[in-house]
Amino acid sequence: MGWGTAHTVRVGTDEDSSASGKAPRSFADDIRSRSDAELAELLLTRPDLARPAPSDLSGVAGRAGTIASTTRAIDALDRRLLSVLECCALLRPPVTIEGLTTLLGDALTPAELQGCLDVLWRRALIWRDPEGLRPVTAVLDALGPYPAGLGPSAAALEAEVLDPDELAHAPDAVHAVLGALAWGPPLAQAPPSGSRTASAIQWLLDRNAMGQSESGHLIVPRELGLALREGRSHRPDDLRPEPPTDAPTPNREHVNTAAGSAAAELLAQCDELMSVLATDPWPVLKGGGLGVRELRSLATSLDSDTASTAFLIELLVAARLISDDGELEPHFVPTGDYDVWRQDPPSRQWAHLAWAWWTTTRSLHLLPRSGAGVLGGDLIWPPVRTLRQEIVRLLDAAGDCALDAAQLEAQIRFARPRRLPADLDRIVALVAAESGRLGVTGMGALSDAGRCLVEAGGVDDLDDAIHPHLPEPVEHVILQGDLTAIAPGPLTGQLADLMRLAADIESRGGATVYRFSPTSLTRALDRGWTADELVEALTTGSLTPLPQALEYLVRDEARRHGQVRIGAAATYIRTDDPARIAELLSRPELALLRLSQISATVVVSPAEPDVVHDVLRDAGIGGVAETAAGETVRRERRERRTATRTTPPLTHTQLTAEATEDVVRQLRAGEAAAEPKAARTPLPHTDPTTALAILREAAADQTPVWVGYAGASGQIERVLFHPEVADGGRVTGTANGIRRTLSIHRITGAAPA
Repeated sequence: MGWGTAHTVRVGTDEDSSASGKAPRSFADDIRSRSDAELAELLLTRPDLARPAPSDLSGVAGRAGTIASTTRAIDALDRRLLSVLECCALLRPPVTIEGLTTLLGDALTPAELQGCLDVLWRRALIWRDPEGLRPVTAVLDALGPYPAGLGPSAAALEAEVLDPDELAHAPDAVHAVLGALAWGPPLAQAPPSGSRTASAIQWLLDRNAMGQSESGHLIVPRELGLALREGRSHRPDDLRPEPPTDAPTPNREHVNTAAGSAAAELLAQCDELMSVLATDPWPVLKGGGLGVRELRSLATSLDSDTASTAFLIELLVAARLISDDGELEPHFVPTGDYDVWRQDPPSRQWAHLAWAWWTTTRSLHLLPRSGAGVLGGDLIWPPVRTLRQEIVRLLDAAGDCALDAAQLEAQIRFARPRRLPADLDRIVALVAAESGRLGVTGMGALSDAGRCLVEAGGVDDLDDAIHPHLPEPVEHVILQGDLTAIAPGPLTGQLADLMRLAADIESRGGATVYRFSPTSLTRALDRGWTADELVEALTTGSLTPLPQALEYLVRDEARRHGQVRIGAAATYIRTDDPARIAELLSRPELALLRLSQISATVVVSPAEPDVVHDVLRDAGIGGVAETAAGETVRRERRERRTATRTTPPLTHTQLTAEATEDVVRQLRAGEAAAEPKAARTPLPHTDPTTALAILREAAADQTPVWVGYAGASGQIERVLFHPEVADGGRVTGTANGIRRTLSIHRITGAAPA
């Protein structure tokens, strides 16, 4: 097997076309030769090929051959598939099972290798020509110049293949240097002279065992790299995921019970947080988001930490239950959806929150430890949605096993080796904690509700997912003589509102313990409750008689509560003439001001000063505005402003199987209409990116392309072009035996001949 970097391109004859049912002679023909089911699978695994919908299959092939699309497809491969694809790039076409076995050893069986090749073909990363399989040209560019960390061949570097016996007897410093370069990248910078490393490098250079790049870096030839790896292109660990060790398998019933308890606790905290927000909205910071002081205050009221409280707030915003009111001095307030959500049964409430968490692109791993920045724009990180869903799917694949954050991180590193953020450990730990708080997992294992979330397509599919595992709501409490009350389950209805208002939560869990105090009862009295109403409501909602100590506390607080009266007045009117005050109170046209006399020369009104001034002026009574200190105020013309409206959030619509079938039907129809039958047939319009991909693929396969080209006069000519090099916005080749260079932006259409 040769290890040269140049690929030997073999092109079939005209009889090898897909139209005759034989093997395709180009990547575009390979796409056309696929069945409708195979095309639908390709579009589902690579949805960027279907958005926007291309006009025909040539457009699909052109997009699939672009570096951007190919890179996204490679990023979705796990470490095993990526290793096999890298071997395909290393091998001289055609790719065979025997060639892959030579590079990978016996780590994978021939059946497993064939399965990997089938997956890569279905994802259009390799294609079939009359002689076998070969990687798509864009794959070679996307993998970079050193696939699998191996350099070019010795022949390409004009280097010598080092004799194994000579390498075995090389100095220890040489082995140390080569050991550091064995698994790539195969580049080394020349060390300063006189060092031990410099002598080792010089030993290799004296034998011409290393090449040199244009930038002056030293390169380990591919043959030497494989020799250092004992003939293997990849480590065995790259081909098989390490199974989780010592992963416990908790009882399934216990998992669901723990998940249901966590979900019930989450719903209770969300309801409590929203009740606080409804009466005391949070101000929006000038830079957006919630202040640290407000966050800590909310955490204290919920008897929770700031991290958990921040998660609740972000979850409610993602579910569109909290929003900026858009006023000149904006505050975070409940939305109209909150009233609907609150009337839903608990299972439906959970479904809304779970789906919001599943689809949100915000991540708290970007939040500093102080909590500054909750609800701010800096927490948007779109990759977290895919990463979050992949973590939950890994838990689903683990079955009943409970995986900790370290085990999940190892699984993620195998599943997506090319798309790993630097702080992956923190993100995985955060997602695992959030899924536990939400009830998606219980005791570290995926719950039944979590499995429904993996397969769900929307909120409606989750309606009853958590219902069997939620504690039954109760409509009573147990009042005790020590001024506490025990709720044996989630409270509902007016009793929940009363307990939240008249008592403080002392502890949470399977049962919630409330404590009555003078401060909590004063809170209820401030809202308009009387002593008799409180006593009656507590007596009705308790399974036990009302303790005498609690009744005494309620009545004592109510007795002290009404001794100080507080009212509101927006405007006062004063004059030195008491007769003038009497006139104002007697004028019927001033009745709408609801004037109240508080002294012989002062009356007050709940109306704003500007309104009072306008009404008095219309009644023929002049007045001068003044401040609270008695200084005269010059009235300016009022200018109205409208509240700034935020841009609606972008929505992400999944490409469904039904929609994919429609796209495939349109592609078949477009292919039949757009396929050029002769030189006079108009070419379909092709964007520059797709045209460049078609030309690059044709140059690699040495096949001609029909090209529509706009000349200097603007007239479009159609030529059969044989591309050779496509680079820098230009393509060079021959047309009608004449060598030409075409500008990509002047190409109006391109289709394989």
